[in-house]
Amino acid sequence: MATSPQDIQVQLEQLRQDYQTSLQQQWPDLMAELRQLMQPSLEDWQATALSLKQHFHTLAGSAGTFGMHQLGQQAKALELELTSWLEAKQRPETEQCQHLLEMMEEISLQTSTSTPEATTSFQQQFKDEQEQKALIYMLEDDEQTGEQLRLTLATFGHEVRWYKACSELQQAFEQKMPDIFVLDLACPIKHQHGCGLIKEYELDSASARTALFVIGEKDGFDDYLAAVRMGAKGYFVKPINAGALEARVQRMLLQRLQAPFRVLIVDDDVMLAQHYKLVIEQAGLVAEVLTEPGQVFKGLKSFQPDVILLDVNMPDCSGPELAQLIRFQDEWLGVPIIYLSSETDSQRQLDALVKAGDDFLSKPITDQALAVTVFARAQRARQLAEMMTRDSLTGLLQHANIKDRLSDEIAKASRSREPLVVVMLDIDHFKRVNDEHGHLMGDQVITSLANLLKQQLRKSDLVGRYGGEEFLLGLPDCPPEKAHKIVDAIRQKFKQLPFTGDKSSFNCTFSAGIALVNSKLSTDENIDRADQAMYQAKEQGRNRVVLADN
Repeated sequence: MATSPQDIQVQLEQLRQDYQTSLQQQWPDLMAELRQLMQPSLEDWQATALSLKQHFHTLAGSAGTFGMHQLGQQAKALELELTSWLEAKQRPETEQCQHLLEMMEEISLQTSTSTPEATTSFQQQFKDEQEQKALIYMLEDDEQTGEQLRLTLATFGHEVRWYKACSELQQAFEQKMPDIFVLDLACPIKHQHGCGLIKEYELDSASARTALFVIGEKDGFDDYLAAVRMGAKGYFVKPINAGALEARVQRMLLQRLQAPFRVLIVDDDVMLAQHYKLVIEQAGLVAEVLTEPGQVFKGLKSFQPDVILLDVNMPDCSGPELAQLIRFQDEWLGVPIIYLSSETDSQRQLDALVKAGDDFLSKPITDQALAVTVFARAQRARQLAEMMTRDSLTGLLQHANIKDRLSDEIAKASRSREPLVVVMLDIDHFKRVNDEHGHLMGDQVITSLANLLKQQLRKSDLVGRYGGEEFLLGLPDCPPEKAHKIVDAIRQKFKQLPFTGDKSSFNCTFSAGIALVNSKLSTDENIDRADQAMYQAKEQGRNRVVLADN
């Protein structure tokens, strides 16, 4: 069960109190160690100075995190003072030690009255879940464009409210905010009123719940830049590729439904690591803490993180050393590593980054900054990982990847004895679409079918672009008869999608073949059985779904 924001706030406050108690217990020992350094009889003064330096380095990085910013700054000054003595290799004079002692005595152990930072708005922005169907408001006075968008988006199951005047749209915004607002910028008056709505409802802010898509007539740099400055999440040029717009809608909805990003925190400071964990989880992510660097490979394998937060200064194994160990494994080359340290020397930060790191955050870091930085890195890493295995046009698994995933599902189905079906699907008369309407329109047809498959099938289902206008599906725990109903329902939706070419409007259909997987056959043989059933559908007149004989 997920921890509630209220529980996390309680835990954060408890951690802050525990941290203050721990400091009060440690402080007499630090004072005693410094007084020992002042004794002329002390032989190994460097070991004592190094121990104090490490204590103050840790304190400089952690105090600000728990709200004690002044303490953190003073600890950093003490660390730098001790560093200068050690680098000079000259024993400090009694006056210098006395100065250090006075600095320590001036440090107040009282925490600030500020409460832990709330990241609720950040959590709200990225964690809210909803169905893969959107409420869409559209401000469009062009009949042809409006009707095309309305029909396409409605076919995908979205609720589309089409407005031709700002006064009507204003009332709609006051009643309920949509998931998507589509604004056509072609008319100056409409543009002016539309921008007023954007400002009034703060649609251009990073935390806006409603995504803004704009439609324009030009395809230049300045037009895209203007859309970005309006806070738009998408810019579409007339004539509208309705499939591309729907794909962007679906992508945004899928981002809200995706599994939370996973963050592995490696830090020997247990209390600080727990604070980071709570802050990250409050932002809607999942975090796990490792305090022993030697356990990192076990943690990576079991947790499968999207991002690694790594403390630079740890005993026995430094952060950069650990990062290089992680990079030895090809499996983890693409996982971002963010260093955390109170190190302020820019050259040392760069040296750490060169050694297998991707980013460097200086302690103390605010809770909001930590959450935003980690989220941004995790999101980009997951996007790049998806791009490596996905078809660029449709966003579906590529030929080789869908076959590999299907092989895994066949092995799983063999163990569980649950039914698994393979579906081969091909768009009918696709060459005619390219010949009569052009390849760009052909791409739009392929994209629209891909979007429909992603929307109508389950998360557990496999969907891949097998090649050209062919698609390969794998439906686990699904008897053939049920699969036939599902695919046939998608077929009926697809033939209703409107496409508008330069010369005329048209619709498309597909033919599909379904085969129950036989675990005694190879992956290629099971695919071939579905492929043969698809060709039977073609021979029987197309626009139909055929079950293969068992």
